[in-house]
Amino acid sequence: MAYQHLFFDLDHTLWDHHRNANETLKDLFVDYDFDQNWEFTADQFTDSFHQVNFHLWDRYRQGSIDQDFIRKERFPKVMAQLGVAKSEVPVSLAEEYLQRCPRKPHLMPFTLEILDYLQERYSMSIITNGFSEIQETKLSCSGLSPYFSTVVTSEVAGRLKPHPQIFNFALNMVRASGSECVMIGDNPVADIAGARSAGIDQIYYDPANLNEAVDSTYRVDCLTQLKDLL
Repeated sequence: MAYQHLFFDLDHTLWDHHRNANETLKDLFVDYDFDQNWEFTADQFTDSFHQVNFHLWDRYRQGSIDQDFIRKERFPKVMAQLGVAKSEVPVSLAEEYLQRCPRKPHLMPFTLEILDYLQERYSMSIITNGFSEIQETKLSCSGLSPYFSTVVTSEVAGRLKPHPQIFNFALNMVRASGSECVMIGDNPVADIAGARSAGIDQIYYDPANLNEAVDSTYRVDCLTQLKDLL
């Protein structure tokens, strides 16, 4: 298939959300003297965050909560799992996380190498469920912005992946048909099933080889393998 345009997911596909979040959380653990005030470790704090965050984002994709709920309730829920009452959670914790984490620069392995290769051959865009301001900060601070002609967020498109509307919005933005594009992402539902529903081929990125049964046009476990496909 001779594709003309590439769509990329951002978090966990290009931008290393897990590493960036962990660094931020451990910074906050130290800055807020958590080890002096409560009996949990930095690793327990990060583990609790990822459990709660995964659950909240799953609910967000399903449309049962909005972004304000995530921002307000994420850290109280994290701390509740660790035995801390909501009234004891520092009120500035959520805002500090949102200010610091998007500025972390770490990318998934070989991200810049593969983007350097692909930008000579394709136009490229981002399709993300992340919040517009935060995603723009991630792209800028990690050096990814110059690679992408368009950034389509769920806020701008009015729908979250996997809804076909966000993919159709992106197709209209780049003036391409579904058959001319391919979606590259790590989420079997949001990225892969969502793109398929919009008539777009998919490349499932599964670096840990966790989901062998995912039905996608192609699959890779390292971004460098995109050279063999594109």
